[in-house]
Parts: sequence; structure tokens; C-alpha cells
Amino acid sequence: MLAAETVDLWKIYSRGAKRIEALKGVSVKISKNTITSLLGRNGAGKTTFIRILGTQLLPTKGEAYVLGYDVVREAGLVRERIAVLPQEAQPLMFPSPLEYVKYVLVMRGMPLSDAEKQSKSALEEMGIPRKYWNRSVWSLSGGYRRRVLLALLFAMNAELVFLDEPSIGLDPIARRSLWNKILSFRKRGITIILTTHYMEEAYILSDYVIVIHEGKVIGYDTPRNLVENLPVKYKVIVLNDCAELSKLKLDADFTVGSSPPYTLYYKQIENALEISRSLNVKDCNIKIEPVNLEDYLIIKTSG
Repeated sequence: MLAAETVDLWKIYSRGAKRIEALKGVSVKISKNTITSLLGRNGAGKTTFIRILGTQLLPTKGEAYVLGYDVVREAGLVRERIAVLPQEAQPLMFPSPLEYVKYVLVMRGMPLSDAEKQSKSALEEMGIPRKYWNRSVWSLSGGYRRRVLLALLFAMNAELVFLDEPSIGLDPIARRSLWNKILSFRKRGITIILTTHYMEEAYILSDYVIVIHEGKVIGYDTPRNLVENLPVKYKVIVLNDCAELSKLKLDADFTVGSSPPYTLYYKQIENALEISRSLNVKDCNIKIEPVNLEDYLIIKTSG
């Protein structure tokens, strides 16, 4: 059984005389016990896709299934098996982490004694120190607040978890700590579908990446395969305006940027090194790097 599948999925909004096609015939299959990231520019359709699979939004046409259930006709069965963490989600600010997780579990029908036990186990699993369990949530850092939300998802025993920008607003250390907690979900057999604008996050966490652009899927593979299949392999990043840059840009296989920083892409390392040497003697501040997942998104969604 697949974790999720869509067949020719469309979502069209009508705003007065204006027609907005948020999703345009999206067909994907997402395997169980994987982490799949949705990447794309703002407005690409990522959140719309998650909201449809999470039964929060009806599709205009097409089919969508989660864990074998139709998200429209069997929405109740889907909701029993999933958990959703929206981008703007915040835990209730007055209860303690323990009370918050326990309260939501009881509201979902879990007996109080089981909810207490499950809440403590989840908080422990998410690495929240016991000294914080009975403090007010508002007194915790942003990183720990996100962990409280993940603890709730963990305690709910969902088979599929949707995370919309799970690490937004966190500092680099808190973000990496959160990545470890997300990976622990997969070790437990939970499937995760997430959206992110952090390319490093997607590369490190994801088994598969789906790239959506203007409502269409333009890439679906492992992060490594997506990068390796780019026609260019290296980039020269120019951080300032300098002599003869415009001429050298013409020799690049692909360029991005109308003002600093400029990125010049090359198929061969020799070409990139040659341009780097030329720019170095012309007072250019440069660096040369292999392409990565961010470059895939830039190249495939430019023009």
C-alpha cells in the first residue's frame, strides 16, 4: 500500500473573473516509511497539495488517496490515521507541555491514564528535558515549542505526518536538532511529507523530493539523482561587479542574477576553473562550488 497517491489532481480557485490554477494535473505516488519533501517557489502549490491530502481542502478534480482511502469520500478514515503540523502552528501558550499534549490526546478520545503515559513518552522521545514538562509553554524557546508540537504528533500514533515548514524561524543549531527528531519518526515507521525552503534540510532529511512549479510536478527523484542529472556540474559565484564580467557571463552554460551575487554555471570543472582564474585577476570576489539541490530548483524554475 502507498502512503499517498494522486491522479490528475487539480485545484482551481475563482476570484471574481480571475481563475487561479494552484495544481494542474498532479500525479504522484509516495511510498510508506519514507520522508518526501515538496520543493518549489512561493505559490507553487505545495501547501495546496498538503491541504488536499490532509482533507482540509477539496480538490477541483482528479483523485487523491491517503493510506488507500479516498480523501473526499473517506475523509474521516484518513483523519484518523494522519497528523498535520501547519507552518503557522503554535502550541497553546498557557498549559505546560505535558498538559498540552495530554489535553489534545484526551480530546481525541484517549483515556486519561493512557494519555498521561503517552504524553510523557513522547516528550521524552523528542528530547524535551523533564524540568520543562510542567513549565508554561510561553517560557520555552522557539525550538522547544516546535519539539512540543512534534511530541504531540508522535503521541498521536499517526501513520502519516504532514509538516509544513517545520523548522522555519529556528536558529541553525535548533534546526539541526529538530532534524534528528524528524528522522526518529521514520525509524518508528511513520511516513513524513514535508515542505521546506531550506535546501540543505530537504537534502539531508529526504528519501525523495518532489519539485512543484506553477502547479505542476517538474521533478521527482532522490535528492542525489536530481542534482546528478543536472546538465551543469559546477558554479562560480561572483559577489561583486568587476571588469569584463558581462563578457565572461556569455561563456557560461547558464547564468543567474542581474545584480550581485551572480551565479555562472558550467558543465565542466575545467571551464569553471578557467573563469575563476580570469575573474581572480580582475578584482572579483568569487567562490567555486559543485551544484546542489538549490541549483536544481533555480535552474528548473527559471525562465
